[in-house]
Amino acid sequence: MANSAYQENNVISKRRKSSDKETCLDRISQLPNVLVQHILSFLPTKEAVATSILSKRWLWVWTSVPILDLEDSPFCTTDENLRVDFIQFVTQVLILNKVASLDKFCLKFNSVYHPLYVKTWFWAAVARDVRELDITIHAMEKYPFLKLPCALFTATTLTILKLNHGIELDVPGTVSLPSLKVLHLVWIKYTNDESVYRLFSGCPLLQELLLKKFEYDNALNFNISIPTLKSLTVRFFTQRGKHKLKINAPILEYLNLQDNLPLEYDFEDVSSLLEANVTVSLLENRHIPLVKALNNAKFLSYHWDWYTIMTRRNFKTYPLFLNLVRLELNVGYGGWNVLSRFLENSHNLEVLVLVKNANCRGLGLECSWKPPKHVPKCLMSCLTMVYFRGFEGLTYQLSVVKYILKNARVLKMMDICTNGIGDMPLESKLDMLMKLLMFPRVSKACQLQFN
Repeated sequence: MANSAYQENNVISKRRKSSDKETCLDRISQLPNVLVQHILSFLPTKEAVATSILSKRWLWVWTSVPILDLEDSPFCTTDENLRVDFIQFVTQVLILNKVASLDKFCLKFNSVYHPLYVKTWFWAAVARDVRELDITIHAMEKYPFLKLPCALFTATTLTILKLNHGIELDVPGTVSLPSLKVLHLVWIKYTNDESVYRLFSGCPLLQELLLKKFEYDNALNFNISIPTLKSLTVRFFTQRGKHKLKINAPILEYLNLQDNLPLEYDFEDVSSLLEANVTVSLLENRHIPLVKALNNAKFLSYHWDWYTIMTRRNFKTYPLFLNLVRLELNVGYGGWNVLSRFLENSHNLEVLVLVKNANCRGLGLECSWKPPKHVPKCLMSCLTMVYFRGFEGLTYQLSVVKYILKNARVLKMMDICTNGIGDMPLESKLDMLMKLLMFPRVSKACQLQFN
């Protein structure tokens, strides 16, 4: 009897679950087509197409979705049948899609397909007045990089263009991208320097540019002279040849720059800069033009590895950073004297973040640090917050903290963290804390936090 009751309850429970699913599906089906299409636009196109089996009403809904997100399988590199299936699928999707203009066309695939198929897909997207084009080609050694069709460089409706891997940028003589505002070029090849220049020159409204450059991409000179540019991210990872980077962007507000050796800088106009993040392998004399060019920024972050060979004589040419309110220095071994120069030249500095480079933590290596000859203006009137990360209690680190506590008159918080050296014995940490607490503080409002 009890077993019979259990089976009956189990059947009722399954019916309820089934009913709940049907109710949920019915609720979605009752939504207007426009709303259903919007929901489907968040799915990969393959999954959106799969909804056509739900009912007659869903059969062709996916064909009115203005976003296409297509990606082949990793197994397409070895399975010819899968390659044929993907070619047919993409082609049919483009034929059956009924929207007059595409909001986005995202295509990710391996470089095993004949260029004729791929270029046909690009042409179809451009013919649909596509607004955003996001192409990623997983390059393979035995297949050449794909050259883009010329029609792409005169796409009048294109506002976002992202090109990743496996693409060679061979820009024709005529480039007209009057609506393009966002351009990402990631690990692609360039036929020559002129291709780079022609592309940038044909984008009169460009506001955001992201460049990731690799060793064998053929381009040695990047001339970024774009009067409308507001955000620039540049990552150079190469050790072959002498590369040059020229930037003339009078309304640029944000700069994220990473470089490996060697790179020569030429900054013509970045006078509107608000925030800059700079990461270099070796901070050296060639970076002086870079440091000078960033003197108008409000927020600066410098990260370098291991050591610096900048001479003290070159520091004398440093400009004043009169707008700078927040400075972060992620310091490698041997570069702590840079701190003194920045303190001397940053009269309005309010927040200072000091980070011991993770590559150098736990080695117990002492560095030389010379305090400023005179107490900097920022310590006397502006500096309120100091954060020190990767603190190990080394002599030079204690000297930096002691100097700031002794001279920062309006300091409210000195926050010191020993992250990255978790194996330090508790006794050593307590001893370190006692030393810090013994340092005199000129600011009566200053609180010392030790984590």
